[in-house]
Amino acid sequence: MRWRWREETDVPSATGVVGCGAVARALFAKAHAAAIACEGRQATVPWQVTAHQDLLLLTGPADALPWVAGARYAAPRADAPTLWLPTLQRPDIALDLLAAAIARRYPQKPLLLWPDPAQLVPLHRLLPADTAVLARIAAHWDAS
Repeated sequence: MRWRWREETDVPSATGVVGCGAVARALFAKAHAAAIACEGRQATVPWQVTAHQDLLLLTGPADALPWVAGARYAAPRADAPTLWLPTLQRPDIALDLLAAAIARRYPQKPLLLWPDPAQLVPLHRLLPADTAVLARIAAHWDAS
């Protein structure tokens, strides 16, 4: 199946913010500071998190997502709710067909399909963005 990324004409409300490389580290720092501040107040941050070596994704309500320079936003689409995409881009083919093709090879759901750097990130293991989870991410990043 061949396709390309194109501009999104019907931009959805963001439900996640993505950072890659240095932007992931800046997003992590903002999330970590918020988690520490909430811990002192016996509160919780409104985000779920997943990460790998070069990417960090925070999910939550659009108005609660943090901003850092270079971060981009993501959301699922109504015609492919298990496939998260950048809010400003989409593949130039039918999303339901693309989601079905991806699901045949990758059974985890939902999945983040990201254009740059190109990757497919499973989201079925999103965890609360608390200090303990963020410490595990930091330890993993430091070990690599």
